Amino acid sequence: MRLAFLVLLIANILLLFWGQGYLGQQQAGREPARLEQQLAPEKLHVVKAK
Repeated sequence: MRLAFLVLLIANILLLFWGQGYLGQQQAGREPARLEQQLAPEKLHVVKAK
């Protein structure tokens, strides 16, 4: 039981470090295909909620 706890704790810490970028740079543009599929992103306007 103690071994399982330690393994999960270490895995959790490693995932935290990886997610925060401490283990190396993440690739820029996680979904480049979505960016390429945008038709006219410059035409979008942010409006205030009523």
